[in-house]
Amino acid sequence: MSALCVAFATISSANAQSVAPPPSIIPTDITPIGLGRERELIRPGPAFYLLQRLPSRLWINSSTEISQRGETNVFFTNRNQKADYVFRTLPNLTVGYRILPRTSIYTNYFLLKDVFANHGILSRPTTQSLSWGLRHEIPIRSRTNLQFDLQAREIWQASHLHQFDWLPGVTVTHVLNPSTIVFGNIQLQMRGKNYFVAPTREIDPFYTFGILHRRGPWTFSAVDTFVSNFRNNNAIPGQSNMAMIPQFEVNRQVSKKVPGLVTFVRAEPVFNWQGRSVPGISGFDFRIFGGLRYSFNKAATNTAMDTLRKQLKESDLPPAVTPPGAAPAPVTAPSTSAQPGPSDVATSPVLPDAITAAPQAASPAAPDGLASLTASTIGQSESPEAKNALATTSLTAQPEAQ
Repeated sequence: MSALCVAFATISSANAQSVAPPPSIIPTDITPIGLGRERELIRPGPAFYLLQRLPSRLWINSSTEISQRGETNVFFTNRNQKADYVFRTLPNLTVGYRILPRTSIYTNYFLLKDVFANHGILSRPTTQSLSWGLRHEIPIRSRTNLQFDLQAREIWQASHLHQFDWLPGVTVTHVLNPSTIVFGNIQLQMRGKNYFVAPTREIDPFYTFGILHRRGPWTFSAVDTFVSNFRNNNAIPGQSNMAMIPQFEVNRQVSKKVPGLVTFVRAEPVFNWQGRSVPGISGFDFRIFGGLRYSFNKAATNTAMDTLRKQLKESDLPPAVTPPGAAPAPVTAPSTSAQPGPSDVATSPVLPDAITAAPQAASPAAPDGLASLTASTIGQSESPEAKNALATTSLTAQPEAQ
């Protein structure tokens, strides 16, 4: 009987190991913390070409990253650490639709595939995530944006491992100047086994702070994430732990003809503690990445377009009658600059000063000269509501300096 118990325990342990997530996957690899969206505030994708073809309420965030990295502790153990070379493919797509001026529904899909040079057993699983979400934005003046997010997702990390996450979170983004952005994110990951049944395995709060700065074709970012994993006996693994994952990245635009394509170098030290030497959540690991990333961002422009239409209608009103003997009121003519090119357009402005042009579809009845309203014209609007609505539509990137 004792031999049978030992055999059963051995088989159970082997089965648990067979369905465990790959130990080289860290929390920030598979849980969104806002960094992908914040990068788009600095460098835009080629959304200009689609503004007049796609619905104004539709928004898209897409990023595809191809990287290679050196890693010092692929099994995340306290002792006998193993280093390796890893090739990673990471496509990520989010498509949303703005159902209200500041509220969107969206769906997200990403795939993460690591291929290890010396430890082929870690290359077997392919991580995939499919989710839907609800997002609401609250602009605070013209430089700060508060964003609430609720995401429900199913994630596949290994064979026969089924996990579901509730991901509520809040993000605050502040524009220091057209080249520097800071943000903070608090997110809760509530994990369970079955769809919409969570948390039955673990609760993991994420705390993230970051800063991004652009100088010419270069972009610098520093982001730090602290995560506490509170797991019960049903979780995989069943041991709680804490982790700190800083990220320091330098990237450069490859070509002005392809504004969304950058080459990057990223350093990522990973600190684990209170894991009681459990493999996969223990020890220190250092990762150094190098690769290419292509990003595409199309923002929802319906709020900005409504503001422009309102301003254009106001500009068509007959002039006020000047009483006899009174000095005529000063008249400010709208800008009639030439129609901008793709690199001259901010698809969804953060600051009025950063707006260089608006798409031609601003108003079907507008004169040609008013179809390319510039920041100076918008700044002269006497309607504070219109200025605030336009200035805080949804955060996006500044165009590359010419």
